[in-house]
Parts: sequence; structure tokens; C-alpha cells
Amino acid sequence: MKLLVSILLLSSAALAQAPDTQKIVTFNPADKEHCTVAVSNGKPLLESTYNGTTVAITLPQNWGNGEFSVLITVAQMGAGEAEVNPKEVSGVYHDPDHTRFRWFDKGHELDTQATMRSAGIGQPGGPGDSSSAMPPPNHPEAMGSQDPHAGTRSEEENRQLGLRGTAGNASTLPMLDPEHPPVFLKRATLKQGSKIAGYVFIRKPKGAKVEVAPDAMLDEVDIPVNGVIFRF
Repeated sequence: MKLLVSILLLSSAALAQAPDTQKIVTFNPADKEHCTVAVSNGKPLLESTYNGTTVAITLPQNWGNGEFSVLITVAQMGAGEAEVNPKEVSGVYHDPDHTRFRWFDKGHELDTQATMRSAGIGQPGGPGDSSSAMPPPNHPEAMGSQDPHAGTRSEEENRQLGLRGTAGNASTLPMLDPEHPPVFLKRATLKQGSKIAGYVFIRKPKGAKVEVAPDAMLDEVDIPVNGVIFRF
């Protein structure tokens, strides 16, 4: 009897803690039918397909300030529609608490910085700032991932992600150019035969004590589409 009671108590606790059941499609290189590793501009692109929807991502870019970015492509190849919402994208860090990093509006942040610069408030580099001459980025489908371990980046990669030069800056980390931001992933409903691509930025939650090293990486990235979590 005691054993039966213990089993029932454990089962009840597990049910109470279990979240709403949600299909999770985990990227697995061994699953050649549904998962592939493609190459974009010489960079790896992880791709998973489930029920007619294909989701692909580049390796996350660590910006060294508690922020990560990832280029995401969603294509609806099968019948029906795919609902894409970048605000639902999140990532799990490798700290003991498995802190989940959430989407934040990087586009709004860059717009604010651009407005401040145009008003001469906190403008970096002064009148001779060369970033104002940097051309806008290309379409994200042509962009490669940014390797957080790479010591240098080509000028083409910098243009694609809208990076500012760091000359004269003590930091060796890249900086986004507010005047020429990257193309961000937008909320959309994809019909059969259509796709969308863009960057998503996620940030550690406010108040989190976790320290993110410049060379650290996320354990996983979750991209919900139509109630299915594509996990990379």
C-alpha cells in the first residue's frame, strides 16, 4: 500500500509540473530525411522539416553583452499555412539554472540609437564617423552566420549584418550600425510555396545573475511554428 501511495504521489507531482503538451522537433543530423546541414556563404545552416514546414537557422552570434542573434528562415512547402512569430523565439543558456533568453525588440533599440545620433546625442566617432557611409545589408537569405569564435570578419559579412567598424574603440566586439540595421524576422502567415527570413535577437532576462562570456554559446534555440517547437 505504501508503495502504491508513493507511486500515485510521484505521478501526481509529475503531472502538475508538466507543461502543456507540445510537439518538439529536435534537430538531429542522423535523421537524414528531416534534418540537413546546408551551407550558406561558407557557413553552416541547420535545417529541420516537419509536416510540410522547413525551419533553418545559422549558429547563434554572441554579442558579448547578454545578447545573441540568429538568422532564421521559415518555408511552408506543404499544404496549409505556417504562422511565424519572432516574439516566441527563445534560447536556453548552459548555466546551472538553464536560463531561458527571450526575444527583445532590437529593431526599436537601433531606431532609438539612430534618432539620438541624428540629433547629435551620444554620437560615436563625431562628424568623421565612417559608419554613416556603410551600405545597407543584403537580403537575409544571402547572409551567412556570424561565428562568435572568429577573430576577424570580412567586410562583406560586416555589411550584411550592418556592423560598424570598431576602429578607435577599446572593445574588440562588433557593434551594429543603427543607420543600417539588419533585416529582422517579421510576424507572418506563410502560404504554401512561400518563405520568410530575418534576424532574431534574444537577451537574458532582467535581473538574471548569469554572466555570459564573449565566447559562450547557447545550449538550444526554440522556434515555435504552428504550435510545433523546432529545437536546434
